[in-house]
Amino acid sequence: MLLSCYGNVPAERPARLIGMLTGQDVSPGWAGKAVARMNVGLRAAGSDEAMLAALAAEGVLAADETPVNVVDKALLPAPAPDPGGEADPEEHAGKEKEEGTASSPHVLIVVTPDGRLTFLQALAPRRKGSVGGGIPAAFTGNLMADGCTGCQHLLDRIAGTGQCSQHVIRRCRQVQKPGPGGLQGRAGDIITVLRDAHQAVEDARSRGDTALDQRVLDGLLERYDTAAEFGRIHSRLRDWDKGNRPGYALARWLADYREQVFLFTRDFNVDWVNNVSERGAKKAKRRQAVSGYRQSLATLSRWCRIASYLDSAAAHGTTAPDAVRAIIEGKPWLPPLPAIS
Repeated sequence: MLLSCYGNVPAERPARLIGMLTGQDVSPGWAGKAVARMNVGLRAAGSDEAMLAALAAEGVLAADETPVNVVDKALLPAPAPDPGGEADPEEHAGKEKEEGTASSPHVLIVVTPDGRLTFLQALAPRRKGSVGGGIPAAFTGNLMADGCTGCQHLLDRIAGTGQCSQHVIRRCRQVQKPGPGGLQGRAGDIITVLRDAHQAVEDARSRGDTALDQRVLDGLLERYDTAAEFGRIHSRLRDWDKGNRPGYALARWLADYREQVFLFTRDFNVDWVNNVSERGAKKAKRRQAVSGYRQSLATLSRWCRIASYLDSAAAHGTTAPDAVRAIIEGKPWLPPLPAIS
């Protein structure tokens, strides 16, 4: 049942494959019911609660989210208004993103930096508050994100939020596009600073250091501030057909989120990029590319729960057949819980 429960395969395909291999004809509905039974077994075992408790005990988590298609949107609540909400830095002016509209459901991915635990959650509607609400309530460590403003609402209860350097680099390259060598080309200085900072952290780790030398950090911050201020000054009053020039918006964002961009230089457990959670987003996208859609939010939630279980179990050495067999026997693998003091 792995094809139907976990693989990126619609229910019709596992049913046909079973018929071809065994000669026993089964319906797509039968395959769907097998997935439902596995989901019930996991939910009854308290897999979600165990996962939230284990994640909450971590010092660092990484999070990402991706919009998905659901056919039966009648079951989704209408999104609440978000007056005065801050624009997502990944949304570019003039770029339509139909799949990312406020009413779209989405999959939230929360993982440990080493991939030991993976927790996928189906959330709707896609609003800033819903993203933050998917982070374990008892978590108090550092969160690695990718610019999503929903994570900013967590700063009153967690240690800090780190911005993914790869996303910052992408925005800098967008600003550079009008022409190399021009004033906007100075955005490339930010890319150089981030790469130098990453190399400095790697060098410090290789020496066994647990923190970056303060003089090195001060030098990197000074170069960063100089480049950001240059972009602000030289882009502020320049004409643009859609509001502020991208270089100005980027410079303001770089100044406002300076401490979050450099979090990886202060806490070596925080990576400078958020690739680990982006892999979970790609998994949800691949599933959608094959099947085209989910019928409802319930079927999306079912897939998220089973995928989280199998990914995390595999990271702890449990093979997929053994993990499925454990569900059938009523003894599924659960993530290791924090010690009770």
